Amino acid sequence: MAEQIVPMVGPGEVVTVVNQKGGQGKTTTAVSLAAELASRGLRVRLVDADAQEGSTTRWLPPQWQDADPEQRFNLLHVLQGRVGLAQATWPTTIEGLELVPAFASLKSFESETVPGRDVALQTAIDRGPQVDVTIVDCAPDLGQTTLTALVAGSAVVIPVKVGGLDLWGVAELNKTLALVRDRLRADQRTVAVVVTQVLRSGLTDDVIDQLKADYPDALHATVRHTVRVGEAPLEHTPLHVYDPEATATVDYAALASNLFAPILEGK
Repeated sequence: MAEQIVPMVGPGEVVTVVNQKGGQGKTTTAVSLAAELASRGLRVRLVDADAQEGSTTRWLPPQWQDADPEQRFNLLHVLQGRVGLAQATWPTTIEGLELVPAFASLKSFESETVPGRDVALQTAIDRGPQVDVTIVDCAPDLGQTTLTALVAGSAVVIPVKVGGLDLWGVAELNKTLALVRDRLRADQRTVAVVVTQVLRSGLTDDVIDQLKADYPDALHATVRHTVRVGEAPLEHTPLHVYDPEATATVDYAALASNLFAPILEGK
């Protein structure tokens, strides 16, 4: 459950969900927050910046069955400058939630020499349709695509699972965040640290305490472990629809209420 009520994200902001290590609950956090906010009447744009299998696009596929296959644009086309963001944004089965999908082809962006590629997504969002909030799900690495996604966000959410190696991953991420904020995005801040898949133990408490010390100005939240988290993507359904009473669903709803309070209060 969220441990404090601190409104952190304002209308129109871009929230990047990032952790360089896999298995931290990054996609679950991005999808769950986006779907929860859409269910409360917000217009939400979810950007999939992860080319790996099991990503956001596989969980909530774009509803583009009636579109010409040649016109089914995705994030790679946006980053390459071939289309604007609006042309690569598609409805999902969740009302109010739109998706910019990504596929394995996104990996090619790592080696492309597109002018201004660090700010490609930020520029596309600035020039694209306005929404209440944009949430970007990053890949579990610190490559070029993740860097481009990070630069687009004024707010960062870091999901982390309990474990020593997981904390090491956060420490490495912090070095990248410091460089981004020093050289490319001075207004960016870490708005939340979310400990996922929580099973209470002494180690869990120690990790939470350490994260609070490392991020004293961020919202700190925990999401309790539930097997339903692993089942929902297989049904292409967000948690709040698949199992409204699951502990993880309740915890993500509380996080959404706290983190996005300024936007929700304006509705």
